[in-house]
Amino acid sequence: MTSLPLPALHGESPLGFLAALGTARLMTEHTAHRPTLAWSPETGTAALHNVDLTLEDVVSELIGIVAAIPEDGVLPGLPSDFPPPGEAPDKLRLPRPDFSRFAEAVARDGGRAAERWLSSLVTDLSVDDKGRVDITLFAAPSGKQSMRTMLDKPLGLVRRNPELLREALTSWRRYPGVSGEYLDHRVLYDATDSPNGKPAERGVPGATWLALMAYPLMVSAAENGDIRTTCWQAFPRGPKRLIYPLWSAPLELDAVRALLSHPVMKRAEPGDPPELARLLSIFRIVHASRRRLAGRTFAGVLAPNDQPLEPEEALPR
Repeated sequence: MTSLPLPALHGESPLGFLAALGTARLMTEHTAHRPTLAWSPETGTAALHNVDLTLEDVVSELIGIVAAIPEDGVLPGLPSDFPPPGEAPDKLRLPRPDFSRFAEAVARDGGRAAERWLSSLVTDLSVDDKGRVDITLFAAPSGKQSMRTMLDKPLGLVRRNPELLREALTSWRRYPGVSGEYLDHRVLYDATDSPNGKPAERGVPGATWLALMAYPLMVSAAENGDIRTTCWQAFPRGPKRLIYPLWSAPLELDAVRALLSHPVMKRAEPGDPPELARLLSIFRIVHASRRRLAGRTFAGVLAPNDQPLEPEEALPR
């Protein structure tokens, strides 16, 4: 078995990184294949290992996964009513007592897979300013968006045009009116860059859907009452940062989960990793944070950065 490069999924891009994780998760959990995932130290792009497949085979498998989702559902292998249908107010963002009852029903009806999705999207270990359970730091709701519509809209695009999944893995193409769930800072074009002189959003729908499929690899919890999601870290000043590794040794899904939350990633500087991280085959540490936009009230777009961290002595004890 040889490696299968996924040339469009570049690890320096949060969207590319998440889309590669989503591809590996879907192939592992929803097909007969058990690929491992690694990154090329030379190009920074993803590759699947431990599979005797062509790129067309992978695209075909992904298209089959999409086709198997019920018409009134949004997630493979889960009940059609999860997450609960409807726009904001999000029926997944409940007060703690209501959420506890809802979580019990999810575990009963959807099993472990539904629990993974639930624990990735929301946590009752912290609450927002309205007393509702907090949502994953990967989400940046805008307007009437709910968790359901966040998943539904990208799925609708790949359902109507399965070719988008091939584009996601091979060569990205941007489409007007696609927000990309703000996982990609290049989705935004201001008036000076737009062909018609108007600000616009142009995202990569196939990569966006694959990125959303990575979310069950993450867990939303809390630290000192403040929301935390796997790979996200807080600092005394400035916004929370998404900090993640690129690794060269092919890893199975459980090993990927372990690496994303490994202690070596705690406050890891961007760029070349420390020696201990290299022992885990990590060759690059990537940082990204939300970039807020003037006149917009949502959390902002996720943009890579290479700024060094604050000195350790500035941290609270």
